[in-house]
Amino acid sequence: MNRSFLCILTLLAFVSACSCNGQEPVVPDPGENFQRYTTDLSIDSKILGRKVNYSITLPKSYVSNKERRYPVVYMLHGIGDDNNSWNGNWLHGNDKIFALEGSGLSEMIYVYPQGFTTYYCNYYTGAFNYMDMFVEELIPYIDATYRTIADRNHRSVTGYSMGGFGAMALASKHPETFLCCAPLSMSFRTDDQYMAESQSGWDKQWGEIFGGKGQSGEARITPYYMEHCPYYQFIPENKATLEKVHWFFTCGDDEEQLLIANDTLHIQLRDYGFEHEFRVDDGAHTSKYWLNALGEVLPMFDFYMSGGSQWPGLDINHNVPDVQLESSGAFVSERYNSEPDGRIVMVLAHDGLDDNTVKTLTKAMVREYSLKPYAVIPMDVSKGVFAETLSEAVNGYNYQTLGVMAVGEAGKKVFANRKLFNCLYFAEALLEDVPAQLSGDQKYCFCCTDESASYKDFGALYRTCKRSGAAFEYRVINSVSDSEKDIINCIHTLQNTFIY
Repeated sequence: MNRSFLCILTLLAFVSACSCNGQEPVVPDPGENFQRYTTDLSIDSKILGRKVNYSITLPKSYVSNKERRYPVVYMLHGIGDDNNSWNGNWLHGNDKIFALEGSGLSEMIYVYPQGFTTYYCNYYTGAFNYMDMFVEELIPYIDATYRTIADRNHRSVTGYSMGGFGAMALASKHPETFLCCAPLSMSFRTDDQYMAESQSGWDKQWGEIFGGKGQSGEARITPYYMEHCPYYQFIPENKATLEKVHWFFTCGDDEEQLLIANDTLHIQLRDYGFEHEFRVDDGAHTSKYWLNALGEVLPMFDFYMSGGSQWPGLDINHNVPDVQLESSGAFVSERYNSEPDGRIVMVLAHDGLDDNTVKTLTKAMVREYSLKPYAVIPMDVSKGVFAETLSEAVNGYNYQTLGVMAVGEAGKKVFANRKLFNCLYFAEALLEDVPAQLSGDQKYCFCCTDESASYKDFGALYRTCKRSGAAFEYRVINSVSDSEKDIINCIHTLQNTFIY
């Protein structure tokens, strides 16, 4: 946008926002100088007594269709970043947005506000009431300045790291303002983690905002902090109010601490029956993870803000190749018999599934290429003693590496006999008696859906792997409410971690 246009636009917005006369904002035509993305605009905040910067991405049709109004997505940045960071050196949010628009995403307005180091909350002292500014000044200003659809049914919020906490806090404290909320790698801790945080880390990031600065132990868990912490907000008493918002949160399995906190929240929401979407994918606290997450978050926002009632999730390729199985029901790759070295056997452990389902799952485990000598062998763990059944199933295969894919109830017996395998995979499998420590000489790869009965088992296994230093891959995917397809999707998700 050229400077003269911005000046006119800002003046009109100021007049409109201050007069509160209900008039439609008049946006002049910038003509050929129109740019979709503009940085470092600002509003004068009376609440904070200073300017607050924001950047904005406008729809492609914003100028050509002057009668059209648009939903709004607020996108919050992490600690140490600013209103330009979503489209800075590391994050390229506009590229993702434009690519998704090319695939059918509806046009929306995207606002990137400056968040300082506030976690997007008011300071407990009242010295810097950022959340009040956001709700009482920034949102009305954006609605008065741009052609938004100015109601909660067309307003959503997301953010990464500190911005993830801010998104959760804003939507949980103001469910009347937002329809959807999607924290990405939300930066927060369990109470035990907060109490173990270094003094400098606690004071700088949380104590100054939520109280308890200079304190240790339980004194850090202040009443003001509890008013904003999701663990203390997502409780049965608040269920009717908070479920007005459509919740989605995600975190990478390579995070140092944050997945423990996010996974714990997922377990709490499951226990209390809160509707929500939860995802765990491969990745750490990185821009790549957050951009990938937008691939589902923005379509979900679009779905609900367009009047949808129940987000089905993104389509997943079930990836069940049509391969030839042996008379025993096993699959043996072309190279298995010709190459004596490096042979890999993967056992498909199930608990009395019917033959057709077992054949489908066996095929689902087959890669679409045969780069290594491998075999997939089904085994019914409900028959006989586990070790004897396993020995009989793999007899004659002369393998060098033995892995297992356990599904359903079979997960319990497989986990109890885990020392028999080099690598263990669990797809929608139930576990029991997960110990506090695991051996570091095995790899654990496990995937369930966010509606799975395995949610506590896999959460416990994840924590034990982290605690033990055991190699692992953890995934949580969308449920399609079909048990066989959910298992297949979990197998498909784990395939890039397969030992073959």
